[in-house]
Amino acid sequence: MIEVKYGLLPNESFCRYFDFLIDKTYKILPLKEENSSTLKSYLESYQRELIGNKELINLLKNEPQFISVLNTMQYLIDEEYSTSVCRKEVFKCIRILKDINEKYFTERK
Repeated sequence: MIEVKYGLLPNESFCRYFDFLIDKTYKILPLKEENSSTLKSYLESYQRELIGNKELINLLKNEPQFISVLNTMQYLIDEEYSTSVCRKEVFKCIRILKDINEKYFTERK
């Protein structure tokens, strides 16, 4: 069970949720590749969700890897960058989210 601001939730729920976050992170790539006009608003919405996670899930409050994902999203919101830089940063964030999922939420067998 994982402690959240409002009680306890099963680890399995967070494993599935982190898979969902990974999918949302991956979605950044096609938006950038297509020069989508909604990329910035998508990134801002995604960043708000990540910040909410940081406040909701006690384990993430001081997790440096999670803060790294937040910082990367801030960069992607504020700066100009190439598709190759975007790809590199997106895959870095996916790797970090997978690491966090395994570290905290995946049941050890």
